[in-house]
Amino acid sequence: MNTRVMLGSAILLTTLVLFAGCGGGDSPSGPGNGGSTPNITSILPSGAAPGIPIQIKGANFDSAPGTVTVGGSAATVASWSPTEVACTIPQGLPQVIGISVELTTAAGKTAQSTIDITPPHTYRVTDTSAMDHYPCWSGGGDWIYFSSVLPGSSNWDIYRIPATGGVATRVTFDDEPDFYPDMNFSSGELAWSSQMTHVNNSDNDYEVFYGFPDCLQPGSGCTISMLTRNTSRDLDPAWARTVHAGYELAYTHEDTLPSGSFAAWKVWLHSNTGTVELTEGRQPGFSPDGTWVVFNHEDNIYKVPTTGGTPEQLTDTDHDWYPNWGPDDRIVFQRTNGATAEDIFVMNADGSGVAPMVNTPNYEYCPSWSPDGKKVVYYANVMGQFNIYVYVVP
Repeated sequence: MNTRVMLGSAILLTTLVLFAGCGGGDSPSGPGNGGSTPNITSILPSGAAPGIPIQIKGANFDSAPGTVTVGGSAATVASWSPTEVACTIPQGLPQVIGISVELTTAAGKTAQSTIDITPPHTYRVTDTSAMDHYPCWSGGGDWIYFSSVLPGSSNWDIYRIPATGGVATRVTFDDEPDFYPDMNFSSGELAWSSQMTHVNNSDNDYEVFYGFPDCLQPGSGCTISMLTRNTSRDLDPAWARTVHAGYELAYTHEDTLPSGSFAAWKVWLHSNTGTVELTEGRQPGFSPDGTWVVFNHEDNIYKVPTTGGTPEQLTDTDHDWYPNWGPDDRIVFQRTNGATAEDIFVMNADGSGVAPMVNTPNYEYCPSWSPDGKKVVYYANVMGQFNIYVYVVP
């Protein structure tokens, strides 16, 4: 009896295999049987350079690996499942908008989509018609925070998005604009500059605020703290990665005359005992050990000890902005290329070794190192669209 059952099972299995080999029908019962027509719902990131990994998401990809081509060139597939394929953009592709992506299942059925090819070593995080500005990293490097006007918001708010791309989530819900976010890698607190008035900002100018991102939703009951209460603008907050001499945050303060007219930009430092003026300049950032502050003064990059002293000039082009000091002791910054472009440059902490990092005919702004120093996030104006990009250090 058992022998007959086993023989019957073997005959049935052989019959199924023969039918599967014919490739007939659209039954999704197994790989290689024809399956259902695949459908690509998204590609993350939506723009990437050759050598950058991407995720193709959708349905009916089959469980057996198929192939992916980008611009007609074969992509290296790292993993394959019925709903997601991980692969790498092939080498040798030019920078173009909307190059074809074709996924072919093991059964020979195809689905198509497109992806943009970005500058070398980069990928695009956001892909909207909104104005995405001033990006920064979360402490773990898995999120990017930025300022934007996305659907559902009446003005500039802070958003966050997975560092590999995806759906942006609104973080602040103010009636006034919110700019210049920066995250405390240790505590997870977010600092930003805002004109919000419902927290005793009576003169309605820009002040520095801070709070935990998950506590900024309406009705959360959490407290939004107001750090500065000055009669002129306070911008560009930057947390210290390592607190030195008690100074945990730097920001730009607009110094004004008694008449209210502009006098100078000043870098101020905040500690648990109050605030002090450090130097004349703006767009400050701390060295990894907290002992130095790098900043922009008169369109050049300088650094000064956190405890004060004579600033050291690092660049002299009169076209340099937004320095950010990375964990590998290198500084990235924005450099204006005349009136035709803005690029991202990098240099050593002593000002030597200046070299372009992202050098294109487009406009790249406001770079910031990831916590591990392996990536740099920035925003760029490409054909009139402002989006967030990431440079992957080779």
